[in-house]
Amino acid sequence: MNKKELSKGFFYGMIAISMVLIIFVGIGFGVFAAQPKPIVYQDENGGNIVINYTNNISGLKIEDAVPTVDSVAMNDSDDSEYFDFSIDLLLDNASMINYEIAAIKNKENSTISDSDIRIYLEKENSGEYNEVLKPSPFVPLKEESKFGTKPGSMVLYSTKATKSGTEHFRLRMWLSDKSLLAKGSYEVEIVVNGTSK
Repeated sequence: MNKKELSKGFFYGMIAISMVLIIFVGIGFGVFAAQPKPIVYQDENGGNIVINYTNNISGLKIEDAVPTVDSVAMNDSDDSEYFDFSIDLLLDNASMINYEIAAIKNKENSTISDSDIRIYLEKENSGEYNEVLKPSPFVPLKEESKFGTKPGSMVLYSTKATKSGTEHFRLRMWLSDKSLLAKGSYEVEIVVNGTSK
């Protein structure tokens, strides 16, 4: 082998090593980015509330929604029509945690009026989801709630927890069948706020 062939082999070897490194870095970044990103609220009294989003999506967006009857939309089994999330409660030194789940409307991505949208929230109990918020229009708060939910948000559910655990929820949205719109879009982000004692 002469110097030219060695140089050429070394060059191809460096390219192969560089490609392998790039692939490993890309895979590592993909795995890291795909990890759930919990949002944590912690109070000085020792209780923690953590909201876990599925697939790093923090809410629900509907596009090209057509008017739908409540009874149909409430039972739609298409997983693109609902948003599952969970709340992890850790009391630590607290005796209870009061918390509320709220929706924040994304005004830029919403063409449906608040009165024409229907929001429906269910909570899982023994493997079945049960209604905790009946189909309702989006009704924004006029002032901040006692748990810290900001004006303009809608409180979907409030409760008191006296033990640690995980609670699972399912959110659905649709365009009301009473709407005069032929179709539209709407987007909300789900947040949790609370206090511990």
